[in-house]
Amino acid sequence: MSLITKSAEGTLARIPVGDSAVIVALDTTPTAARRLQELGLRPGQRVSIMQSTAGGGRVIKVATSRYALSADALRGIKVSVA
Repeated sequence: MSLITKSAEGTLARIPVGDSAVIVALDTTPTAARRLQELGLRPGQRVSIMQSTAGGGRVIKVATSRYALSADALRGIKVSVA
């Protein structure tokens, strides 16, 4: 069972492997937000969770690219599941 229900908001850290969400905000430091945006992680972008990593991180897919993000970084990415 997903911790986030349809049309709910939360953080990317709470999205289960295999699910997708849409970024609604970046709630992190300006430097970290800028780096995430450089990777294509911007409000309105759909993100898929591909796999879990050690320490609570995840491998995510954004468009055609995949990135490994720490659990801390994931908690700063606010998302909506529609």
